[in-house]
Amino acid sequence: MPSTRPTQPQIPVVEAAQQTSTKPVIQTTSKGIMTAFMAFAIWSAFPLYFKQLSAYQPIEIIGHRVVWTFICILMVLAVTRRWEWVQTIREKPAILVVTFASGILIATNWLTYVWAVSADQILAASLGYFISPLIGILMSMLLLKERLRPMQWLAVSLAIISVLIQIILLGSLPWVSLVIAGTFSIYGIMQRRTPLKALDGLFIETILLVPFFIWWFWQAGVSSSQLGFWFSSEIWLLMLAGPITLVPLLLFNQSTKQVAYSILSFMNYMTPSLIFCLAVFYYKEPFDTQRLLVFGLIWIGLLIFSIDLWRHRPSKQLTKSSSQAVS
Repeated sequence: MPSTRPTQPQIPVVEAAQQTSTKPVIQTTSKGIMTAFMAFAIWSAFPLYFKQLSAYQPIEIIGHRVVWTFICILMVLAVTRRWEWVQTIREKPAILVVTFASGILIATNWLTYVWAVSADQILAASLGYFISPLIGILMSMLLLKERLRPMQWLAVSLAIISVLIQIILLGSLPWVSLVIAGTFSIYGIMQRRTPLKALDGLFIETILLVPFFIWWFWQAGVSSSQLGFWFSSEIWLLMLAGPITLVPLLLFNQSTKQVAYSILSFMNYMTPSLIFCLAVFYYKEPFDTQRLLVFGLIWIGLLIFSIDLWRHRPSKQLTKSSSQAVS
């Protein structure tokens, strides 16, 4: 498929290798692996936590998650005196519009996930996060005009076929999986286009969403509508939504500096895999032959995607460029 991007001037091989070599290659450490493992393990345990909040409406839970995440990040920023993002907003105020849109996306992702847990559709949620990388590369092609390699095309095709099979055999559109995968993928693409760091971006997203949820609490007639509830002993479990959201994010951000991108990408599958195990073996959600076929195609697609990712990992490209320069 011809490229839609303008042709770039060719750089001599030696010069290209020198430019590439100036970019530091991340060395994987055992501490980094453990840090990433802790982040993915916490994310994997989210169904156990949200099941404890079944007495509350999903949107009420997300409202608390936004409020307490905002408070936790504010404390971190205050302690670390990390306010560089303020200058970024002053220079480019249009970022607020993009950040508000990304905030709506991630809130929708959270809300769908919490609803899936409360409605005993954890298996559908895990499928959403399994297909998210494949939907992500499809979105990159559609929105960013990126070229897909042949193996990426094959992986995406298998994901599309799995969705069609679920529609035909199970007689329903897997909307939970598609909403989770779609919102997460588009959110990831938007994060690639913003100058804000992950923590700063999430802080601004929650700032913009807090007023909406405060208004919702005020008029919804739920437990959180009562002022006394916010000072009662019952709220502590909802308050945990803040640190539970922030801690794995901080751990993951730290691991990106200590674990090679290719290895970290493979470890990403740990979260949907453990969620899948929780759904099938702990919560006993039905998993028949038809669902096995759907998941099987996704797993094959992810295997192909992973092989392609490994073959084109940054460290290999750097080694290739260096060897060409020497020869």
